[in-house]
Amino acid sequence: MAPPRENQVKLTVSVPPSLHVLLRSWAQCEGRELTSVVLQCVELSVRQLKSNGSIPAGAVRNYEVACEERLAAGSVTP
Repeated sequence: MAPPRENQVKLTVSVPPSLHVLLRSWAQCEGRELTSVVLQCVELSVRQLKSNGSIPAGAVRNYEVACEERLAAGSVTP
């Protein structure tokens, strides 16, 4: 049985107009939704920041605990 799909959380951010133009142009060039491009940027940036130690250790621990809890909840069989 596949783990239940995780709900998405909406997050609103403001970006400078020039960055918006770049992100929108990237999405258009690849035929993708703007949100898809922005999510890719966030995911890659967070991975990089995590790997170089820029994210506080407490935040990383909280993230790891949340991941372990999701995995445990997904492995429970009725």
